[in-house]
Amino acid sequence: MFSKARIRLTAWYAGVLAAFIALLGTAVYLVERHQLFSNVNHGLHVQAARVITGYSTQGFPFIIALSDKAPSAYRISLTDATGQTGQHVINQPSAQAALMNGSDMRTVAAPGGQLRVLSERIRPTLVLQVARSLEPEQEALDHLLVVLLLGGGAAVVVATIGGWFLAGKALTPVQEAFERQNAFVADASHELRTPLAVIRANAEFLQESEPSSEEASEIVSETDRLSSLVDSLLAVARGDTNGAVAYDELDLGAVVEGSAASMRSLATERGITLDISATPELRIRGSREQLRQLVVILLDNALRYTGSGGHVEVDVTGRDGSAVVAVTDTGIGIPPEALGQVFERFYRADEARNRDSGGAGLGLAIAQKLVDEHGGSIAAESEPGEGSTFTVTLPLAH
Repeated sequence: MFSKARIRLTAWYAGVLAAFIALLGTAVYLVERHQLFSNVNHGLHVQAARVITGYSTQGFPFIIALSDKAPSAYRISLTDATGQTGQHVINQPSAQAALMNGSDMRTVAAPGGQLRVLSERIRPTLVLQVARSLEPEQEALDHLLVVLLLGGGAAVVVATIGGWFLAGKALTPVQEAFERQNAFVADASHELRTPLAVIRANAEFLQESEPSSEEASEIVSETDRLSSLVDSLLAVARGDTNGAVAYDELDLGAVVEGSAASMRSLATERGITLDISATPELRIRGSREQLRQLVVILLDNALRYTGSGGHVEVDVTGRDGSAVVAVTDTGIGIPPEALGQVFERFYRADEARNRDSGGAGLGLAIAQKLVDEHGGSIAAESEPGEGSTFTVTLPLAH
């Protein structure tokens, strides 16, 4: 339980940090990209203004001379709308857009890489185009992206290791207190068994002496209920200590049939029909004793809340690579609002789980624990007045 809590805390910490770093890195990348492109656009406008000024005073020869002397990063072209006069047009769609709108700025693909092209209409049929390669900016952005990914990844890894360490430190006092509590519950449960046995023996002696004594009958009944509660508490304490349990390869159907057979006498006594159907050779790895306890808990729960004349069915089948045990009854059912809480310790729904029935509110919590230890899952479905179905899914042995 504490290992899972530690993993969840570390995952949350690492996940939140990763999300923050991703957002921060994205913001840095976009800001840098915007700044680099803004600088390129500014340089294109400056170069275009210089060309337009020279052309207005010296004419087309200035363009030719400037093309030879222009910085190597820039390409300059002055053409008409069709590109038939003057220099070769750098990008025809951009030139056409400039003729229509007066100006156009776009990024285009070129053999040497992407170009940023500024087109300016300087006369009704003349378009000036100034272009600059984006290769330096793209290299800078690629380098920045690598730095962000490597730095962010390293930060998340370091933070995950630190989060794992800190989560362990934070959970250690809680785990120690929990273990002490479980040890106390286990010790107290052991110590209570002897006096309860003595009380029950004396109460049975009084019943034999005075068969009509209601007090003696109540003492026996309440002693049995308290003994059941002590056994449940001891089972919970043992389960929470996560002690080593030997798992063997078992035939689940045989285990369920054997466990359910021990409940037939109780079902007959209460006037309830108990049917068992099991697919043979469903092999799983598990503890025979724990699985027997799981089946007894589910059947005891079904018989407890099913009236005389009712029906309880146990079905063991294989489904999608798993073994499925379904215990269905025709009892009083469970309210919809209680379905999500029936596996909590000491939880009781108003109708389906009351003290008059003798339950301690621990059976399904123990069942949940046993299923978890076997790597499976348990679910409850119910309709008030129509019965309930508890479904246990366990992985098959490979």
